[in-house]
Amino acid sequence: IVTLGVQTQGPDIAEAVSENNRRADQVRAAIREAGVADEDVQTSNFSVWTQQQYDEFGNLTGELTYWVDNTLLIKLRELDRLGDLLQAALGRGANTVQGISYSVEDPTAALDAARVEALEDAHAQAAQMAADAGVVLGEVISIGEPGAYSGGLMEAPAFGKGGGGSGVPTSPGVLEYEIQVAVSYAIQ
Repeated sequence: IVTLGVQTQGPDIAEAVSENNRRADQVRAAIREAGVADEDVQTSNFSVWTQQQYDEFGNLTGELTYWVDNTLLIKLRELDRLGDLLQAALGRGANTVQGISYSVEDPTAALDAARVEALEDAHAQAAQMAADAGVVLGEVISIGEPGAYSGGLMEAPAFGKGGGGSGVPTSPGVLEYEIQVAVSYAIQ
């Protein structure tokens, strides 16, 4: 998921918005040309705000600067195209990049595997504690995922691997999923 946009400013609100619209249209065209489907591009923010102007002595001048921000959320399904997408968007008028985050389309298999591993670990720990206490581990009484967290954890940093090439260098790293389980066992 790439979050980027166009920010413009000027003393006239109509001109600032018009310039922002022109550049945002160019950025959208670059995104489309990079092969991103329209349904994978979403406007996440459009805002206009004012900033008071001050003279060299810190006194208000009565003049305003209008700031216009148009931010897009882009779902890129082909990671090897990320650098080129960023380069194209920046080359066509994007001047803000708020972030890049990585995810998988369907984390079900990874979460299922993490859950199995968590349950095996819980059983091993309970068996060890039971043995250390001189009791026998019985049947499961309750099981759950308290405060379950299934978000991706970056294992590698998301920064470039050197320069060169036509696109912005990026590194997706590795996504890991974490599941916590709470299991209560009967003891004998």
